[in-house]
Amino acid sequence: DLLPLVLVTLVLGYVDSPNHLTGSAVKFTLALLSIVPLSYYIGMAIASISAQSNFAVGAVVNATFGSITELTFYITALIKGSREGNRCYAEVVKSALTGTLVGCVLFVPGLCMVIGGIRHQEQRFNSRSAGVSSALLFLSVGGVFAPTLFSKVYGKLVCGECHNVTQNPLGHYLCHNCHFDLMDNNGTLYYSHVQPLVYTVSILLPAAYLIGLFFTLKTHTHIYDIHVSDCHVPGHHHSAVVHWSRWRALLILLLSTLCMSACADLATEHISPILTHSTISQYFIGVTVLAMVPELPEIVNGIQFALQNNLSLSIEIGNSIAVQVCMLQIPILVLFTIFYPTNFTLVFSDLHVYASMFSVVLMNYIFMDGKCDYFQGTVLVMVYFILLAVYFFAPSPSGC
Repeated sequence: DLLPLVLVTLVLGYVDSPNHLTGSAVKFTLALLSIVPLSYYIGMAIASISAQSNFAVGAVVNATFGSITELTFYITALIKGSREGNRCYAEVVKSALTGTLVGCVLFVPGLCMVIGGIRHQEQRFNSRSAGVSSALLFLSVGGVFAPTLFSKVYGKLVCGECHNVTQNPLGHYLCHNCHFDLMDNNGTLYYSHVQPLVYTVSILLPAAYLIGLFFTLKTHTHIYDIHVSDCHVPGHHHSAVVHWSRWRALLILLLSTLCMSACADLATEHISPILTHSTISQYFIGVTVLAMVPELPEIVNGIQFALQNNLSLSIEIGNSIAVQVCMLQIPILVLFTIFYPTNFTLVFSDLHVYASMFSVVLMNYIFMDGKCDYFQGTVLVMVYFILLAVYFFAPSPSGC
């Protein structure tokens, strides 16, 4: 029923580019609302493809088309920030990347466990496939944040304000607004050491991702043929629903993804008033709006599979997205800066590092025994909300 809204959004957004009819805030809201019906069609198409393929193939297809939408968000924001000379857009992109990672590791599987646990007292999932995804997540998170840890060890600490507390030249000083400076006062460290490390990581991570795909889709497909959740509850038989043929589903998937990318482009183009006039931390805007709105298809699909007692696919969908964020999206953004110079550097704030690493460790602990219930899902969701509260009350990035 909301499909005509997509047409209105695209026509209004691209025809009325000078904002004569409506303002940026209205166009931004319409672009976000238009993603809802498109998410429905993307979810239906992916469900049809998954029902006619290996479930690992379905999870990869799900995550891949979600990545296209997110990359449209990020690249448009980086280009806009580069043209305006505003470094805050790069920080918002980093927040969105972290928010997608944390959301897909905690919120998506946690919500699926809660909703699925209401119908099924205990759900089992394929612990071997979850172990493969966990290993890839540990590898990807370690690689992505390696330049950040490197900069913390060798970077130069710069403080904006220092006051002598004891009024003695040799006494104690209290400093504020301290951060590690890699570019302005210590550019040699970045260009000679950090930047080569970033390019090295950006090459190794996609290579590791391709090896993981070859492992899961070619040499060890038998791991993903074990559907534990299909038969552990007597009287419950899971049968996949095919909505459309494979080619029709693929065509609808391509058209819906194209329209969603256009809506994402409009949303990013008109986000300036929110970044400029909002009193909420820009960390929080990136972690919530830019990160989770494109994940609506994945959330809906994960819930549907959990209700069908196929929690393995729900978990695999979230893990596939998180892995692709680190192993594909971030390297693509790094390589994009070679052809179009932006302010994006692969050095994250401490908050992003701690939130991501803690989320991956907690997820691996929850998935260790291959079974779960609504309580474990509640733990994941609550931890996610706690991290959102931290981002909400965190001050905006330096200079924003």
